[in-house]
Amino acid sequence: MRITKRTFALFLVLVLLFTSLCSVNIFADTTNLRYFERGVLTDGTNTAYYIIDKDNRVLYLSGDGVTNARTPDYPSADAGPFAGRTDVTRIVIEEGVARIGDYVFANMKSVDTLEIQSNLLSSDSNMSAKAMIGCTSLRNIQGDNALLSTNVMLEVIKGAINVATAQWWNLALNGVNVIKTGVNGDNSLDDEIVAAMINDYIMTGDEVFLGNLEQAVTDYETRIGNPCYTNNEFHHTYLKYVSKQATCTEKGQDMYVCSTCDDTYFVETEALGHSYESSVMFEPTCTREGILKSACTRCGNCSYTAIAPTGHTDGEWVTVTEPSRTGSGKTELHCAVCDEVIGEAPYNYYTGINVNANTAAQIKSAESDSTTTVMVFDCDGKLLADSAKVGTGCIVKYIAKNNPNKIYKVTRVVLYGDVNGDGIVDAQDKSLLYDEAFVERGTIDSGSVYYLAADMNRDKTIDAFDCFLQDGIATGGRSFDQSIYPFK
Repeated sequence: MRITKRTFALFLVLVLLFTSLCSVNIFADTTNLRYFERGVLTDGTNTAYYIIDKDNRVLYLSGDGVTNARTPDYPSADAGPFAGRTDVTRIVIEEGVARIGDYVFANMKSVDTLEIQSNLLSSDSNMSAKAMIGCTSLRNIQGDNALLSTNVMLEVIKGAINVATAQWWNLALNGVNVIKTGVNGDNSLDDEIVAAMINDYIMTGDEVFLGNLEQAVTDYETRIGNPCYTNNEFHHTYLKYVSKQATCTEKGQDMYVCSTCDDTYFVETEALGHSYESSVMFEPTCTREGILKSACTRCGNCSYTAIAPTGHTDGEWVTVTEPSRTGSGKTELHCAVCDEVIGEAPYNYYTGINVNANTAAQIKSAESDSTTTVMVFDCDGKLLADSAKVGTGCIVKYIAKNNPNKIYKVTRVVLYGDVNGDGIVDAQDKSLLYDEAFVERGTIDSGSVYYLAADMNRDKTIDAFDCFLQDGIATGGRSFDQSIYPFK
């Protein structure tokens, strides 16, 4: 009868199983002979896998064969994933483990042996000094010579068995037996069946029972025949291909193919989301909304958003009706952008000026407050210097301090007795007034602000009485109430 290599390998595995289980018949149903509890330790990003061989009371901690395992930190000894368990006496940390966090093995009081096959001292690897707090039965430590020569491992063991110092000789006084070996320890995981069962879980997530021995061995042989499988781990070299391009609204898919063995897996990618560029479709006006168009640069999807009206901007006050002897006139405020009339007011006069304190600076100081800035211009709208005299016909504007485009009020100055508008009541004004009263009518335009300044008694006629009142101001011989308002 021809014996194949496969049959011979199966026979050897059965012999190993028979030896390890002693009295177990290799032809019997082996479903319940060995039971492995399985689980994961993850913080949502990093994952470590554990297998507990309940028959032999051993906990194995491993990676997934592709990336190194990293356990999360736990907040306290009682919160550790195995806290208080007494069914484990030995912990084996495999090569694929890069980090052991806080309190992972805390309060496992029956653990007497720790075997470390991984290098927990590389630049990005470590084992927390709190990892084995409360493991008071720990007495046998086995690991790589370089690992067990460090203060890191000393601190772990010190915390575990609660000793005051962490020198190796002090630990020996507490009964700790340290065995320094090569990287692989005592090769405790070389048993094909244990390795096959652990990798069944890592690769497939199947329940880990030693039920179908032949299938387990076949699966194991398949793995070890894979060119990417060494040291109980897969070492694939994946190349990434886009199998489905993500769009703005739909997810995509990337395909990863091993360049050595063609092992393949897929990863879903998130939808890209729209990438909008915006442009103004219709500009807003003072009173009308505009429209903002947003178009996706990838798929052309468009959205439209209203742009609020800009609102009017205060412009200049415009005289609509000049003041007359029967009315005060009318002014309108026009928008500086669209020229729409946005306000109106009577034509105002500025009276009450002290002829001895009427420079532009003095007028501004008297009229300005915390919210209003006052500016003074001559009769043609040219800004007056602070030292210039303010006289009949000058313009006084009241402007908002927080908005230079907002003009509250525009007034014309009436300085009684100042007929020529130079801000001084003197002989020149007296001459003009006398000419109007006694020589020839029309010297002073009857519709002008200068006529108002000459009509001292407000009787709507320039006559000798006005000359008498003006002379009193000019010579300083008589007082005159400058606060009186024209035509009131």
